[in-house]
Amino acid sequence: MIMKEIADRVRQARIDREKALRLKKTRILVLGVTIGSTVGALAGVLFAPKAGKETREDLIRRGCEAWGKIQENASHAGHRLTSAVEEKSSRVRTAAGKNSDAAKGALKESPKEDEGADKKN
Repeated sequence: MIMKEIADRVRQARIDREKALRLKKTRILVLGVTIGSTVGALAGVLFAPKAGKETREDLIRRGCEAWGKIQENASHAGHRLTSAVEEKSSRVRTAAGKNSDAAKGALKESPKEDEGADKKN
């Protein structure tokens, strides 16, 4: 019984090491592809048949468009987050109000127990 558990643990440790190694290799591959793509895109832009001034203008224009889209998406995300927070807080307030009413009712029912607790302290 103990030998079987040890064998299972060793087998599981081997499987975990293999998974970690595959994950590490995948991350290195993704990093390499990302770096290669970036270098390739930059080389393509720099060695394009357009004049440098035209290329810079295109880059500036595209950068401004991308920045505008980023700002717009961030604004929409902020509005969605704000409305979600407001909705959740109103739900919490409603639930707290119901619980508060129930707690007040419980306090009204047993005031003598509270007085006894105060005298003990």
